Amino acid sequence: MKSSGKVTNRILAAQAAPALPMAALTLPLIIYLPEYYANALGIDLAVVGLIFTVVRLADLFFDPFIGGLMDRSRSRWGQFKPWLVVGAPIVMAGTYMLFIASRPGVGPVFLSVGLVLAYVGYSIVILAQMGLGTGLTPDYRERSRVFAWWQIFNTLGLILVMLMPVIFAERIANDSGFTVRAMGWFVLAVTPFTILAAISAFREQPRAIQVHSARLADYLGLLRVQSTRLLLSMQLLLGLGLGISAAVFLFFFTMIKGVPREYVGLQFVGFYIVGICTAPLWSMLANRIGKHRALMFGCAGFASYMLLMLAMPHGSMLFFGMAAIWGGTMACAADMLPRSMMADVSDEDRLDSGHDRTGMLFALLTVTHKLGQALSIGIVYFALDLIGFKAGSITNPPQALSGVMILYGVVPAILYISAALVLRRFRLTPERHEQIRAALAKLGVRSAAGDLPAAVLVSEGGMGVPLPIAENP
Repeated sequence: MKSSGKVTNRILAAQAAPALPMAALTLPLIIYLPEYYANALGIDLAVVGLIFTVVRLADLFFDPFIGGLMDRSRSRWGQFKPWLVVGAPIVMAGTYMLFIASRPGVGPVFLSVGLVLAYVGYSIVILAQMGLGTGLTPDYRERSRVFAWWQIFNTLGLILVMLMPVIFAERIANDSGFTVRAMGWFVLAVTPFTILAAISAFREQPRAIQVHSARLADYLGLLRVQSTRLLLSMQLLLGLGLGISAAVFLFFFTMIKGVPREYVGLQFVGFYIVGICTAPLWSMLANRIGKHRALMFGCAGFASYMLLMLAMPHGSMLFFGMAAIWGGTMACAADMLPRSMMADVSDEDRLDSGHDRTGMLFALLTVTHKLGQALSIGIVYFALDLIGFKAGSITNPPQALSGVMILYGVVPAILYISAALVLRRFRLTPERHEQIRAALAKLGVRSAAGDLPAAVLVSEGGMGVPLPIAENP
């Protein structure tokens, strides 16, 4: 069987570039914008919370719909590149509405429309980028490199946006909305350049037209493949664990561990920097022992980090920073490897069903993670109310503070360990994937990237610039 060959770092960097502005958009949507619209722009806090919740839940239904459309679309420019071009102006329009709005009295309808545009555009860009990355190569090991580069750009976007409050601290003192506007302008400025890099750096390989529907029954049909069921179950557990710990993150570190509020966000930056450094190591480990085994180790390692933070001495910034190295290393695996594994599952499903349903599978992966995080919000706030925790109170009863510690450390650790145990049954090993590729080749069906020669992956005057790196979203 002819191999597609090694994909150059320049092409991998160009394909991964759109992850940078998309990642820079995500954290402000959760952390900064709700407070900004409630306090600076005067929308009632309860209304702001309701709008964000409803739009986020509606977004869960959009991803499978657009994923099915992507699977059925073909054009002279490729399957996924046109979707990148469509998604870019939509996400930019939503970003402009949400971040640049500065007039007091901006209403709920304005906020709702901006959020819908931002989430719709984000989903289109991310799903198209994942499909494009899957199509770069059918090789099990090369796909680890593809999604390692995605992880690098995703993490870099998060680092840059989280450093803005520190960089502009003096300006923020006089203008509370400056940080939000700066984040918005950053996303608006970077998005078109990264999209251009992704669509111009290489030729998307053609795929045979696969006609299939994308109804609810068709998505449920994807669960016939055991690998899909296990991977989605694992992703749901990770989403729950991450969402629950994030919901009490500030309470835990500021009220229980004595970390100054202005320094709490620096742990995110530490996580992201460590993630960039360790992504190539996870790629190498995954290729050596198998992606699911590497992810099992990452899940167990992150569970140990959550429990380790419970032992942090009060106010110890040294412990706070050193623990971030371990936590960031383990978190990188949970971020990167599921996407690379889903690319392999798409080949297994193609052999089983005869259809190319890559977009639908990535949509399911995204929706499952979002569902876990959405459910975690309700779980956390119900639990905090049940134990009598008061967010605005300087003093809380001991049982309430103990409950916060359990929610931050113990519950997520149990969920991450459960995710690792689910992966014990995962059977899509490198050897099994080679058998699937061979079977597809024998049937005359291309795997997710096709089995085209490496000469196809040539530059067409692209703008991709490789990062200085030795070697998943």
